[in-house]
Amino acid sequence: MAKLKRRSLARNLAELAARIDGSPVGRDENTVRVMSRLEAAVNRLSNESAAAARECERLSVAADHISEGVVICDESGEVVFRNTLAEAYAGARHGDALVERTMAELLANALEGRAGREHLDLWGPPRRAVVLSALPLQEQERTVGAVAVVEDVSERLRLEAMRRDFVANISHELKTPVGAVGILAETLAAEDDPDVTRRLAGRMQVEAERLGHIIEDLLDLSRIEAEEGPAREPVPMHAAVGQAVDRLQGMAEMRRIRLEVDVDHDVSVLGDFRQLVSAVHNLLENAVKYSDSGSTVRVEVGVGEGEVAVAVVDHGIGIPERDLGRIFERFYRVDRARARDTGGTGLGLAIVRHVAYNHGGQVSVVSKEGEGSTFTLLLPAGPACSRTLLPASPQPATT
Repeated sequence: MAKLKRRSLARNLAELAARIDGSPVGRDENTVRVMSRLEAAVNRLSNESAAAARECERLSVAADHISEGVVICDESGEVVFRNTLAEAYAGARHGDALVERTMAELLANALEGRAGREHLDLWGPPRRAVVLSALPLQEQERTVGAVAVVEDVSERLRLEAMRRDFVANISHELKTPVGAVGILAETLAAEDDPDVTRRLAGRMQVEAERLGHIIEDLLDLSRIEAEEGPAREPVPMHAAVGQAVDRLQGMAEMRRIRLEVDVDHDVSVLGDFRQLVSAVHNLLENAVKYSDSGSTVRVEVGVGEGEVAVAVVDHGIGIPERDLGRIFERFYRVDRARARDTGGTGLGLAIVRHVAYNHGGQVSVVSKEGEGSTFTLLLPAGPACSRTLLPASPQPATT
């Protein structure tokens, strides 16, 4: 009887081992051999399980590094995986709760074999745009689950809107001088009076110069935007400011405006020399253009707490408070009529903003209408900048 029991046990163990390792059941296997087979099968199964766990962990880590939220559910609709971005929507409130609900609806539809896509505008704050999509997961023509992807497209839509606005603005800005040159040329061709011809030719020259300034500023802005990581080397600020002042000296003399500079020779900035000259030049050019004849424009450079402040101070017409938040936008002008008279392109302050951004700094403005403006460019200090020279100033508008 005991022998039969041992044989039955061996037979059962052999069948169990066969189910695990897929091998046929031997007829005359004893308990020792069956146990050995069973142990080997269990070890192999354990190794395969550990390998699968490691693979799942790698996939989970990889999913956490992608820029979209990912949610996977099984065939019953139970969520079996969420990456880190998708976790933020679980149990959320307000706009994120709407994302979670829409995601659940899309997953339910995907389990029934219907792929789906939804665009949600979340009014915030901050305002966001989210695109959700879901697909069924199929295995041998059978739906075994579904996957949903959540993508925040706010930045992409913002950049597309900026691109459209830029194209519209540049088309308008170029159309004006090009149209003026065409009209003037047509009038000039039909004019016989030498005095009128000279006036028309002079006006054509002005419009051509304006067109040239717009193109030059566009090329400058494009180059600076492309150089998001400029060379970081010590730039002596007296040299950068000096070159910018030299380029503006002729315009300042024509307008009878005195340029004053206060910068020590041991002050430097970590950055790109050409970009820094461009930024200071544009700040000075704005100050000269919008200052009254006989006034003074001053450049002050100071150091404090690892930063260099380049302040351009004028006593001109100033900027209305309502416009302070927009003056660094491309083509934005406070007074379009005055800008046309002075030859402004509306790109100078946008160039300054990009230079500040490229150098890890910022630009700010303090202005009062009718009294003047102070633009301050904050940049990372270079070597030999140890003294504290920054003056106290009112709270500025910053970009």
